[in-house]
This record gives sequence, structure tokens and C-alpha cells, in this order.
Amino acid sequence: MTIVIIGDEYMLEQINKQLNKLVEVIKVVELDTNKSVYRELALVKVTADMNTKSSITETVNIFRANIVDLNNKSMTIEITGDEEKISAFINLMKPYGIKETVRTGVTALERGFKSIDIEGIESKFA
Repeated sequence: MTIVIIGDEYMLEQINKQLNKLVEVIKVVELDTNKSVYRELALVKVTADMNTKSSITETVNIFRANIVDLNNKSMTIEITGDEEKISAFINLMKPYGIKETVRTGVTALERGFKSIDIEGIESKFA
């Protein structure tokens, strides 16, 4: 699970303490924002007809998103990126008529070869 917080060191310390009290929590890892990759995924279903499909497709291409479903009345678009990119895309789609939107929230991994040490964790769930 990825939890994103904006706050000072005291707030971070308090959240760490509370998470570590939970029985289900195995390990809490802080990721340095400068040494991590953060992404969010969103699926956006937009009303689309013959007159709007080409302009929607152009915007999809500019944002390097993907059309994952298409029919006569709508398009479903998959987009990944940071929170600002996703929000900007959604704002551009609003005039077309957004039917549905789902967002994963931010997920992250540390850059480079290093990974979270999970030795022994797999055996607890086997």
C-alpha cells in the first residue's frame, strides 16, 4: 500500500508510529521523493460521437494516453502520470462529457537497483 502525505517531520513520525502499531503492517518504508518514481493510473470514460472522436484522440495522443475501449457513444481512455498530468487531462475532457472516472491514487517505487527488503515476508503468506 502506498500512502502519500504532505507534512513536516513530526507528522511523518506520528504516521509511522501509528502504522507500526497495526498488526497487519509488516514494514513501513519512507521513499525520498527525489529518489523515487511516482505514478497514478486513471480510466476516463468520455462521451464521444463522430464529431468529437478525432479531437479527443488528438488530446489522448498529446498526453501519451491510450484508448482502451471505443463504441458509437463513448471512449474509455487509460492515462498514467503524476497527479497534475491526470488532473489536466480530466479537465480537458470535461467539455466532452465525462461519464465515469476512476483513479488509482499515487503508487511509487524507489529508483535504481535497490528494492524493499521483503526477505521472509513471502513465507508468512504462503
